[in-house]
Amino acid sequence: MNPQIKSLLEAVNNIYPGTVLTRVAGNQTGELHIDRVSQEVFEDRLLIELAEATESDFLIGNELLKMLLTLNGIVPQIFFGLTFKDDTLDEQMIQIATRMHRTVMHAITYRELEAKGILTPKTVDAYLAGVKAELTPENGEVDDESLWRLLTLADALVFASVSGADFKSLSGLYPLAYTAAEKLVTPILSADLKQPRHVRRQMVAMFAGVDDIMSQWGRPTINAKEYVTLTSVLSERQLNLPVSQVFTIYHSEMIDYQTHQTAYVGLSKVDKQNSFVISKPDNQESSEFFKSLYRMRVSDLFKKLALPYIFRGE
Repeated sequence: MNPQIKSLLEAVNNIYPGTVLTRVAGNQTGELHIDRVSQEVFEDRLLIELAEATESDFLIGNELLKMLLTLNGIVPQIFFGLTFKDDTLDEQMIQIATRMHRTVMHAITYRELEAKGILTPKTVDAYLAGVKAELTPENGEVDDESLWRLLTLADALVFASVSGADFKSLSGLYPLAYTAAEKLVTPILSADLKQPRHVRRQMVAMFAGVDDIMSQWGRPTINAKEYVTLTSVLSERQLNLPVSQVFTIYHSEMIDYQTHQTAYVGLSKVDKQNSFVISKPDNQESSEFFKSLYRMRVSDLFKKLALPYIFRGE
């Protein structure tokens, strides 16, 4: 393991409430696959495991940096408080949302890995080989793989921009997805991602942008702005305001994952993004539930829901 990766692991272990371990399970393949990394929790230990050994320092470093960004409250997290009551559909939505979320995070982590010298020409070659191995070439029309090509190429273009790699060959193999992905990531690459609220803004824009592309392609939208709960970035003033001034309560067609009851989603009045999920107690009338919810201070609501938020100084 590279000494800089060891240093990152120590930094994570200094703030993680437990012990983070790493393991490489597979062999060298010459292909880098961002998705073939898993995390498993065993009591107070978290294991980061790579399915393959190719560019292991890069992959482990990427996971550790994402953990640091999250633990230090720099990057908003995503949560899944809603369910379609269909395990297959829920899992598919989680995979899609995670890919969108991580692409914005990678605009930060890839830059840091490049600055540390962990992202090398070998990483570039392996990344490109991995993309080509994962995707089939387009046939000139939108098909069932179009969304996955879009999400894969969006991440690839972030990687290419940071590394200075020439991935133009991908535009010939996947012209529809490549053109759409370029539009999707251009704002991310030019954004200031040092402030949590700016990172959140790009994540919300990514959710909305993917839906716009899917609509243009005549495919079902993901609707991650409703489905995915994204960590709020709140100022002291907002925390002291009543819920009614910061959020709009939306009756979802989905179900609250925890209570298995009718779900109500708190949409931020600024960006219309799902910021929390709540359900009405059985012993409370609807009118009283909504009155008390709208009157409650935002800080008290997040405490009641045990939901983290990122504090933003004025």
